[in-house]
Amino acid sequence: MKNLQKKFNTWIFDLDNTLYSAETGIFDQIDKLMGEFISTNLNVDMNEAKKLQKKYFKKHGTTLRGLMDNHNINPEDFLNEVHRIDYSIIKPNLSLTNALKKINGNKIIYTNANRSHVNAILSRLELIDAFDNIFDITDAEYIPKPEISSYRELIKKFDVNTETTIMFDDIAKNLVPASKIGFTTVWIDIGRENYSDDIENSKEYLDYQTTDLPLWLNSIIKEL
Repeated sequence: MKNLQKKFNTWIFDLDNTLYSAETGIFDQIDKLMGEFISTNLNVDMNEAKKLQKKYFKKHGTTLRGLMDNHNINPEDFLNEVHRIDYSIIKPNLSLTNALKKINGNKIIYTNANRSHVNAILSRLELIDAFDNIFDITDAEYIPKPEISSYRELIKKFDVNTETTIMFDDIAKNLVPASKIGFTTVWIDIGRENYSDDIENSKEYLDYQTTDLPLWLNSIIKEL
């Protein structure tokens, strides 16, 4: 790990399994709906649908991108369907709320999901006003992390200084391009590997690692 040497004026956060615990089961709901969408729209059984879901997620960064490239699926149809979930299981995290309030600088959510999903999550977390900007999959023209062109588009849109930016994500390989373009990176270790991830080959690009985002934020704020 590198020593903390920079102060940050831009803080970039992934959304799912980063701002809330993976243990809530939100992504499990999404995962199930993705399989059902693929089964229905490609007319395959659930076993084949799940194979395609994982294959496209690993190869294309998101299942959606794989469906768009290989089957001409309408992205909005997909996004609307897979976000028909029960958001009530998301609860506010006072420790996270307090930490975010202490952060000075531009706070951005950068997600492969769409804006309606972001707003639903932030509403449940009571963080609607905690972030300055959102960069969702439509802003990225459906080019997902970890495609580096998506990061460059974010940098351009928000006039980001890469040398004073820190990024948080639960998928280690999403932090590889972030590191390559100059961001400081923090991996949120959720205790189990996402089937699209590549932790072993991403390790050299991870500046910091934590299992507790609010605790980590509060510790770094004291140093800055």
